[in-house]
Amino acid sequence: MYDILIKGGRVIDPAQNIDGTMDIAINGDKIAAVDKDISPQEGQQVIDAKGKIVTPGLIDMHVHVFDSIMKIAIEPDIAGVKQAVTTVVDGGSAGEKTFAAFPKYILPAAQTKVFCFLHLCSLGLIPEPELNDWDEVNLDAMAETIEANKGIIKGVKLRLVGKLVASAGIEVVKTAKKIAKQFGLPIMVHIGDVDKQVPATLTPECLSVMEPGDILAHVYSGNQGNVLRPDGTILPELKAARERGVIMETANGRSNFSFAVARKCLAEGILPTIISTDLNHRCLKDRTFSIPVNMSKFMALGLDLKQAVAMTTINPACAIHEEDKIGSLKPGMAADVSILELQSGAWTLIDTPGETIKADKLVMPITAIKDGKVIPAEPVALPPTAS
Repeated sequence: MYDILIKGGRVIDPAQNIDGTMDIAINGDKIAAVDKDISPQEGQQVIDAKGKIVTPGLIDMHVHVFDSIMKIAIEPDIAGVKQAVTTVVDGGSAGEKTFAAFPKYILPAAQTKVFCFLHLCSLGLIPEPELNDWDEVNLDAMAETIEANKGIIKGVKLRLVGKLVASAGIEVVKTAKKIAKQFGLPIMVHIGDVDKQVPATLTPECLSVMEPGDILAHVYSGNQGNVLRPDGTILPELKAARERGVIMETANGRSNFSFAVARKCLAEGILPTIISTDLNHRCLKDRTFSIPVNMSKFMALGLDLKQAVAMTTINPACAIHEEDKIGSLKPGMAADVSILELQSGAWTLIDTPGETIKADKLVMPITAIKDGKVIPAEPVALPPTAS
């Protein structure tokens, strides 16, 4: 007898190369079985998923959920289980001086699993822009914070913005690399400077020192310091970084995504490794909305559903080295499941410069199952329907 039985859905699990009508059985907080035609009599609770898409629990690799501490941050569950997303990763909202509030106040209140990147700046993103000078960097205190929170902190965040980055350039990147490598962690680097303080030449310099597993955030940004050269061609350093295993992360947000840049990159095979949102109050009800909407956005740009699922399940799980627990529906994995629906219609999607495209398919969140607990989706907002 199983605690929960999800029956008749289209199961997509790229980690196991599964795409077909199957049933999923759950006992406690673990996946018990994935098979065809499990008898409904074997489930204490049976969820009818006919006509739905069933995936490993979706993972949003880049959010800001330092709620009530960072001004624009949202509650983890608004980015997470209410969007049928079971795991989120905070993209550097906190630095070593502020991080203690995460395990004390944020994590205990969340049903969604939360991991974090620790910002190089001591105060994190309080306020913006950060890193005015080297006094805001304390590697010894960072090391103490990472050591005390190894189960939560998954890397070091740096944004290529602000006075220190503009003046010290690649040395700031190398400093972030130094503390990350001390703990075998990746760096997550934000490119694209809306204030146009940081020279665009820093992006290719940064790409050249990034190593396999490091994460390039906002890969399709249209801001100064993006991945295109002045003549509109793609930086060769980007292609080289991708080939050696640097992770390409979308992190669209409100200010960091261009359809034009995305099309150019996709046409040359620079696909995202990870689809993520950079979700915060600025884009929760406008442009970004959720992981399911961003999956839809990239499907409208030419990716297929199975690719979008891989980019929001096993790929981010591997990036944070949690692939033995989440990102797949293998028996024994965490009972994290997303139930979605692919709806047909017409929706308007918009990028940072204001270009719009029409999407005829929208991935809708229906239910999250987190550690075996069933949680109905409650998205805060959806993109407007197209006229």
